[in-house]
Order: sequence, then C-alpha cells, then structure tokens
Amino acid sequence: MPTLTRSALLAATLTLLPLPVFAACSINTAPSVPDGAVAAAAEMTEAQGAVKAYIVETQEYLSCLEAEAKGNFTPEMTARYNEATSRMSSLAMQLNAQLRSFKSRG
Repeated sequence: MPTLTRSALLAATLTLLPLPVFAACSINTAPSVPDGAVAAAAEMTEAQGAVKAYIVETQEYLSCLEAEAKGNFTPEMTARYNEATSRMSSLAMQLNAQLRSFKSRG
C-alpha cells in the first residue's frame, strides 16, 4: 500500500474516533511553596511563577471537565472539579501567606 494511501487511511480513521479518547482531562501535582521566613528571593520568584502556571493549568483542567460533561456532571466529575478548585484556591492562599512572610523580613 503506498505511503500516501496509508496516511490518508490513518487520517480518516482518526477523525472517526470518538472525542473522549483525546479529551482525557488530567492535571499535574501542585507545586510546593517555600517557607517565606527563610526562602531566598529567587525561590519565592520561582514559586510564584510555578503557582501561576499551575492555576492556569487548573483552569484549563476545569474547562476540560466542563466540556467532557457537556452540562451533565456525574458525582465523580463534580468531586474532581471541586477538588481541583479547592486545591487551586488553597495553593494561592498558601503562596500569598508565604509572600507576606517573605516581604515582612524587610
């Protein structure tokens, strides 16, 4: 079978597969936040960037869950959504507390 025909057949097959195969929602582990009372400025800056990136990733994850649910959230999806939202909020609060601690060192 010529390569072009094989490629066309593969492309046609992939377009016929159901979307959920490609739409698996996943998220990485949350980054750690250093202790602002002892952390170096570079550590705090790095943590701030990591947390911001994680928040963006979490928002994308939440959008993925919404798209996957199509308005019909199962209890398991609702739990995943709420857990991710809680983890994102908790991480942001933790970072802010450590930034205040870092800045208070003067």
